[in-house]
Amino acid sequence: MITKNNNNVNNKIPLDETEFKVKKLMTNDIVIKLDDCNFTKYSQNVLKCGSYLLFSVQEHISTKEHRKRLKEANFCRFKFCPMCAWRKARNLSGQLLQALEAIQSEKEVECIFLTLTIKNPPINQLKKAVKHMNEAFQRMTQTKKYKQAVLGHLKSLEILGDNTPVGEAHPHFHCLLVVDKKYFKSRYYIKQGEWQEMWKKALRVDYAPSVDVRKIRVKKNSNLTALQSAVFEVAKYAVKYTDLVVRPDDDFKFIINQTYRMRFYATAGILKEKINLKKVEEDLINFDESVEAEWIEIKEELYRWINSDYYLYKYDNEMK
Repeated sequence: MITKNNNNVNNKIPLDETEFKVKKLMTNDIVIKLDDCNFTKYSQNVLKCGSYLLFSVQEHISTKEHRKRLKEANFCRFKFCPMCAWRKARNLSGQLLQALEAIQSEKEVECIFLTLTIKNPPINQLKKAVKHMNEAFQRMTQTKKYKQAVLGHLKSLEILGDNTPVGEAHPHFHCLLVVDKKYFKSRYYIKQGEWQEMWKKALRVDYAPSVDVRKIRVKKNSNLTALQSAVFEVAKYAVKYTDLVVRPDDDFKFIINQTYRMRFYATAGILKEKINLKKVEEDLINFDESVEAEWIEIKEELYRWINSDYYLYKYDNEMK
């Protein structure tokens, strides 16, 4: 069993997974903002989020190498909690990377990144604007040109941008499109201007919406592969934590209320067959002791959040 009472705190031990501490500290600003705007239930949930982390310490049966895997935690699952948004992005990235690797093992494909925007709507019309965008995107994906070019997609929604004016939202889609390796030299290739015209027609608007499309490339001085770059780009948070907490209270309230039950990710085609978005939403740990038989759990480590840091608690479950 694991000792979990406050009389058994060891000296502070630096946590290998330092990102947990970083994200937990970020939740302070969100909690204050939620309290100020009278979202008491949400603020209490976020305040408790990540207050304990239980890790499985594992040993490789051949190399004797040790590693840690998160086994249990009390995540709040509030969509704008920095801790949960980070965990969800990690889960989505993992699933997406596995899906793309599986697809690449079956056929030669490339990935392109498509960003679709509309004119900034008033913040109190965000829900209506996103509904309109989703309907337009569905219309666009049903066109012959789109179907001939794209094998599958993952679409993520972001609702604010850099320097979005007060009183406005900036909803836009980040889309990862999977295309055939020969797409760029085929008759099905869609140019930038054609994407813009397709999106304009699907939106049924009288202005030229901003559209950006590009082949996924490895960023300069990056250790990531092109595939990893594509994954991390599309699995961004719905709204940056720093953008959210600086919004005026009225804007903040509209964002919370207008995004209630709003879906931020969608898949189609060959990606829908391989990605379980429900699991991304519901399972923020994804711990499965049976996945990798070569790793054996030798002990558990419990960390509790006390006075702005994680502390390791004593345990007596070491495997003998």
